[in-house]
Amino acid sequence: MIDWGEICKILVIHGRKDLAEELKDFLDEDYKPPRRIKKEKLSDDEGSAEEEDLQFQVDKDGFYSLK
Repeated sequence: MIDWGEICKILVIHGRKDLAEELKDFLDEDYKPPRRIKKEKLSDDEGSAEEEDLQFQVDKDGFYSLK
């Protein structure tokens, strides 16, 4: 994982000290990324996970179309 300090160093190396200084103004020094990210559990009763009766027709070339 790249941290902001490395990004600032790269900007300075490539002659963009102005961008590195501007970026430092927007950084939150107290921020620490979470150690573990909670994953949401998916449920069959939410969203479009339901079974549906679909009505369709088949054309002369064998392609299916929804009605």
